[in-house]
Amino acid sequence: MNISQIESNVQGVVKSFNKDSLIYDLLLAYGQPKASIKRLQQGGLNLSKSEGGILWKKKLYFKSVIGQDLHSMIDLIKSDEKITRHDPRFIIVTDFSNLLAIDRKTSGTLDVAITKMAKHSRSFCKSLLNIAQS
Repeated sequence: MNISQIESNVQGVVKSFNKDSLIYDLLLAYGQPKASIKRLQQGGLNLSKSEGGILWKKKLYFKSVIGQDLHSMIDLIKSDEKITRHDPRFIIVTDFSNLLAIDRKTSGTLDVAITKMAKHSRSFCKSLLNIAQS
């Protein structure tokens, strides 16, 4: 899968935006296997104990929050030992209007309105593509 395909897939996610499946749709857009996403959705791969949180070992931590500052939330998550001991490469938080992501390996960041994700994701695509291939 190349970056143009990913951008097209992310545009599809934005067009058919669904709060309940956002992270799963994004993972599929970046080429994660459907079987792995299904296991994650069913809880088999999810190590998170928090409401609205998804922790996929060595891959990502995702948290949806309402009424909280995303920057403050991501700072709390970055220092939470219960999360970081599973070494998620990406930390992603959203209030479903905006999405904030950090690549812990490269220190790359993405801070974007969900409606603009496809336009601003090129710089982040290569990093996310790496987890799709691991």
